[in-house]
Amino acid sequence: MRKVLVIGLLLTAVIYILPVFCGLLEQEEPLSIPQESVAADAEITESPPAEGEQTVTDESIVANGEITVLVDGEARTMKLEDYVVSVVAGEISPDFPTEAIRAQAVAARTYALYKQKTGRPAQHEEADVCDDPAHCAAFVDLKTEAAARWGEQADTAQDVIRQAVEDTAGQVLTYEGEPIVAVFSSAAGEKTERAVDVWGSDIPYLQSVDSPGGEACPKYYDAVVLTADEIRERAAKTLPSADLSGDPSGWFKASERSEAGGIVRMKFGGVEVKGTVMRTLLGLNSTNFTVKIDGNTLTFTTTGYGHGVGLSQWGAKYSAEQGQTYDEILAHYYPGTTLTTISTE
Repeated sequence: MRKVLVIGLLLTAVIYILPVFCGLLEQEEPLSIPQESVAADAEITESPPAEGEQTVTDESIVANGEITVLVDGEARTMKLEDYVVSVVAGEISPDFPTEAIRAQAVAARTYALYKQKTGRPAQHEEADVCDDPAHCAAFVDLKTEAAARWGEQADTAQDVIRQAVEDTAGQVLTYEGEPIVAVFSSAAGEKTERAVDVWGSDIPYLQSVDSPGGEACPKYYDAVVLTADEIRERAAKTLPSADLSGDPSGWFKASERSEAGGIVRMKFGGVEVKGTVMRTLLGLNSTNFTVKIDGNTLTFTTTGYGHGVGLSQWGAKYSAEQGQTYDEILAHYYPGTTLTTISTE
């Protein structure tokens, strides 16, 4: 549905505002975690489309097999499947179960195709997508970065990632015949967030669903400690109309939470502010937070890591460990969508 695609396009500038994948270490590329053991699935075989899956050749959703990517400021045209390999390498650990990696591959491919079809943004008019996870998605050039990323396990890690992409080659998620805005984040809370609660636009397939397993993420629970003066300094730049005089206990009023627990909007210094704005202002892992005030020291405790909409990577890990297949995982996190096979040649 074109309307849904247009609405979704408006979200892309903020979809990846903060890192989506939960790392065990702080890194410049926080969409990866150090590897302790990587095991490839030697029994993977190709299979025909499952029952309920479509094979589509309609011109409206068939890719031309290539995509232009802005990498380190340089526009590169490459095969779509090669791009998906680089995104999966940046977005999810090869240590995760195979079915979770396959789910990530489909989501990454779908999002790339969606971006390509909706037109190049002002941020990079020379390319369909970029390597900035704050705008599009993470990107790892395996030719130059694999060894530094995974050390002695680099070959095995690459094999796992490439196999997952190959197993799902050409598969995307569609809604009413169009590729969806297949957003994902590291670890949702007990439920995923609705798009309307995070970005203000209701997307039929981005609704709140149960998402167990996120608590395994090392950053699922986190705390940020700030002084009253630090908050005043930050707010002065982005929310100058907020009245942050007096005792901090009077700053936070009338918060509205989503079904998943995230703050949709709240009164901050007498000004109504969106939860996403507060998350950015305070440097929090999610909008699902509480505050404890001790004099001039404020402690913000968060649950979940990322915006929480769509696929939860740690939720996918848990689901795969419980025996679910990647198509079942995708159907759960993007309800009402269809797994579609397109031509990428």
